[in-house]
Amino acid sequence: MSVSFVQRLSSLAIVTSLAAASVQAQPGGPVGPQVMGWVPAYGIEASMKALTASPAIGQAMTRLGLQLWNPSPDGTGLVLAPVDATGKPVTAASVKQLVRWARANHVQPLLTVYNNSQVINRWDWPWARRAFVEHPEEFTAALVAAADTWELDGVDLDLEGEGDFSADRAAYASFVHQLSAALKARGKLLTVDSFHSPCDNAPNMRWWSDWVGDVAAVHSMGYEDLYEGSRATFTPEGKPVCENGAQLFRYSWQLDYGVKAGYRRDQIVMGMPTWVDTWGSGGAGPGVVDHLREVRALGGGVGLWDMQLAAAGWNKPATWDAVQALRRPATALARHGLPFGERGTTSAMASSTLGVSDRTTAATRFRSTPMSTH
Repeated sequence: MSVSFVQRLSSLAIVTSLAAASVQAQPGGPVGPQVMGWVPAYGIEASMKALTASPAIGQAMTRLGLQLWNPSPDGTGLVLAPVDATGKPVTAASVKQLVRWARANHVQPLLTVYNNSQVINRWDWPWARRAFVEHPEEFTAALVAAADTWELDGVDLDLEGEGDFSADRAAYASFVHQLSAALKARGKLLTVDSFHSPCDNAPNMRWWSDWVGDVAAVHSMGYEDLYEGSRATFTPEGKPVCENGAQLFRYSWQLDYGVKAGYRRDQIVMGMPTWVDTWGSGGAGPGVVDHLREVRALGGGVGLWDMQLAAAGWNKPATWDAVQALRRPATALARHGLPFGERGTTSAMASSTLGVSDRTTAATRFRSTPMSTH
């Protein structure tokens, strides 16, 4: 990277650290960049094993998304999600076990509701719409009641649609506003999971500005696509190149977009893949610690999909030292300068234009299907 980029990154780090002391706290949560991790319905046992492997994990994390609930078939309520293709649901004992771990480690447990399962193996937008468009009042009441029943600190919305669903943007924003108000009245918070471009799928970055003041954090679900050295552009199928060909999968581009939408940098959470421990190229390097240091210097948070921590690098002390460092002022890091050279592994994605299927296939597969490597 150029010297000007290093200087810009250092300046951002200084601004972030100065703002941290005065920034308004999120409802019921700590100030500063968040470390979010998810437990999938199909990976509860493996996630518990990983979570309890080292005290450093509990010390580093701030929130734990329990992705264990689906909307009810009629859209009016909630059901515990299936753990496998037979439809066997998550048990109450499993939910309680995860909540106990979170409380013991001062981590906020959140109810993550999603419109996929081990039975259907796809993101079903009509299913999500049935809840937030056709039954917003009932669905809101069900989410708030479940958060109370399971003694959770809030709700994380993971309702996803692959394709152009811009017609539902206003209805989704109205639902987010309604749910946020109901949760705030109970002293609870709301977070939202988003696709990582402004040009396709739902919800996406263009919708972020609708939720300012309603959500504690937005999770940009880019995973392997996101890294500071990225040169990739994105062209949705049948549409022009997104954002005039901007290199929108850089951490800095994502965070700048969030700031322009009305958020603090610490409210924007960069998704990172835990099924691999190296991805991308350029920037500080391809390793997980390199990526964590870049996000830290920029002032963002990280979201780990998922807490099975399948890749070896996510089980190393150095990785969790770097995760913990996200919550410490980055001025010392900026003062010494990040090693932003054009080094790292060669990646076809570093200079490619990604189609919609290329961009979503890996993330969808690992977010919805239990793989043998997990």
